[in-house]
Amino acid sequence: MQSSGGLTSIREASRHAALTVLSGPAGGAAAAALIAEAAGVPNLLCFDMGGTSCDVCVVEDGRVRETGGKSINGRPLALPMVDIDTVGAGGGSIAWRDSGGALRVGPESAGARPGPAAYGHGGTRPTVTDANLVLGRLGEGDELAGSIRLDRAAAGAAVANLAEELGLETKQCAAGILKVANAEMVRALRVMTVARGLDPRGFTLLAFGGAGPLHAVAIAEDLGIERILVPVDGGVFSALGLAAADQRRDVVTTVLLPGGDLTEERLTNLIGDADEVSWDVRYVGQSFELTVDDRSSQPGQLRELFEEAHETRYGYRDQTAGIELVTVRRRYLTAGVRPELETPDFEGAEGPVSINLDQATLYLPEGWNARAEKGGLLGISHKKAM
Repeated sequence: MQSSGGLTSIREASRHAALTVLSGPAGGAAAAALIAEAAGVPNLLCFDMGGTSCDVCVVEDGRVRETGGKSINGRPLALPMVDIDTVGAGGGSIAWRDSGGALRVGPESAGARPGPAAYGHGGTRPTVTDANLVLGRLGEGDELAGSIRLDRAAAGAAVANLAEELGLETKQCAAGILKVANAEMVRALRVMTVARGLDPRGFTLLAFGGAGPLHAVAIAEDLGIERILVPVDGGVFSALGLAAADQRRDVVTTVLLPGGDLTEERLTNLIGDADEVSWDVRYVGQSFELTVDDRSSQPGQLRELFEEAHETRYGYRDQTAGIELVTVRRRYLTAGVRPELETPDFEGAEGPVSINLDQATLYLPEGWNARAEKGGLLGISHKKAM
């Protein structure tokens, strides 16, 4: 799996290992695109919450939003990759009191060993998982992968120690831990939407990963989202993306063509036999480009798409300014195998209730309900929105 969400050969990956640096999160993004197709929901705001972090991305008009490069651990990579933002908020993220007396969560994680105090492996510091257990959103004795059974007394003791430091009751502290963790995830989701000219209220929230469904409703409420989708196999959702992804080869060419040279013939030659094409375009004098997808060879249409994207991102367009085509990005695809995603055998539920999905737990507060939907999904909505 490449960071772009497409598969490549073992030989190619071994020669260019940087292609795979975001392969795990890209698998989840590829699965999200599959869900968009299977469920007929073209616009998804996705968050994958696991044990140590939360990865967020956007599916718009059925396509995962991409970028031409990112800085990974301080190192710039100019390669096609899924546009993902990551925050240190997962089930194992440790809650702590900072020097100013404020409650903080993450980015340090308890990991798998010792893990949250509730795992019974010697962990003593409170985590997001411990807070969920204290508040009854996870059940005493629930079994996780690796035959781990949750210990509420151990979780309560860990949260109580932090509560004493903060001058709070134990359940108040647990609720605070979840509120702080949720705020971190909401911030990341706003970076991917509001900061880029998108209204999150126009999206459906797709929550997966082992911890995602526990926090889905709280995240949706903070963002004003009325509909949530939860894959019943959310714990291995990224693996589904790996299994179903297209094979993909990217060819990126810098062209630096001014608008006067953008003829239909020139664009046709640049497209060649590619299956998909993206163009990096900017106004003359700008330092940054916007990427637009279009296989048409019409210069007027390319300019219109760029100006629409510019207006969405920055709030204006300048029809008197010249444009420059900086880069053409060609993609060559071989379709992957699309698995059958059946409607789950699920009778429906109304909150407040926690639902064990085997690989994850879904928490429904009062006023929210869940029902089975096609595509291997549970659809979550508020009664008022029905």
